[in-house]
Amino acid sequence: MATLNDAEKERTRYHLGYMETSFAASMQLGIPRPVQTVFLLEAAMGLVTDANAVSRIRGVLDQLDKIEEQLKNATCSLVAEQLGDLKLRSSFPDLLEKEYGRWARRLADILGVPLYAFSTRFSGSGGGRSITVSG
Repeated sequence: MATLNDAEKERTRYHLGYMETSFAASMQLGIPRPVQTVFLLEAAMGLVTDANAVSRIRGVLDQLDKIEEQLKNATCSLVAEQLGDLKLRSSFPDLLEKEYGRWARRLADILGVPLYAFSTRFSGSGGGRSITVSG
């Protein structure tokens, strides 16, 4: 039976914008930080046992890692405005961020969990959403 290993779970938390701290560290100035959705994520990662789903998750994680690496390398290209006839696209990092969000949402959909609503990584991209329960 295929399951996600600890390193893959950590990468999943990271790419979905969740904090990488213990639950005890979820207090801020004596007030609990809103981490309710982390329980949904932890449960979902523990329930993934289908080999195809695990393989799909690993593929999406790899894609997110690649995009993040491109974002790190994009800072080098921010200085050049034009090189001969070649003009670099100044919006390249923003396009990478958008693509990153697209793949992060795919990962969230596979697991059936929300992106972390308070992650600045997804602010303004329609990424993080809080859960509202109506009664």
